[in-house]
Amino acid sequence: MLRRLDGGSADDLAQETFLAAWRSAESWRGEGSYYAWLARIAWRQFLSRRRRERPSEPLDQAEHLASQPEAPRRSAIDQAMGQLSDRERMAAQLCFAQGCPHREAAEIMDIPLGTLKSLVARARGKLIHCLEDEQ
Repeated sequence: MLRRLDGGSADDLAQETFLAAWRSAESWRGEGSYYAWLARIAWRQFLSRRRRERPSEPLDQAEHLASQPEAPRRSAIDQAMGQLSDRERMAAQLCFAQGCPHREAAEIMDIPLGTLKSLVARARGKLIHCLEDEQ
């Protein structure tokens, strides 16, 4: 499950991403969008960091969300997103929250277009199911 980064960790991840982009600037071929190229680097940096930092105890999403002063609907969406796998969640965030076209999201995640479409469909189904249960 993806976990939220605190401000310092998010800043560190952004810095690592821009350093990695700077180091590999010559790999930018001008194909596709620059945003997708940079977002792919950020996604890989996030996955590398997550592998290195293996949390000592799992984050209890429901308890964490209950302690936050958020609107009930936002909390329900966050809980539903917490039920998705990392790849489903990333696909959902790219396609639903950021409005990326499927082709660009597949490029960012470095997966085939068909795989991305499957992830988005699975994520949509799981989110609908979780949010319907909330009502």
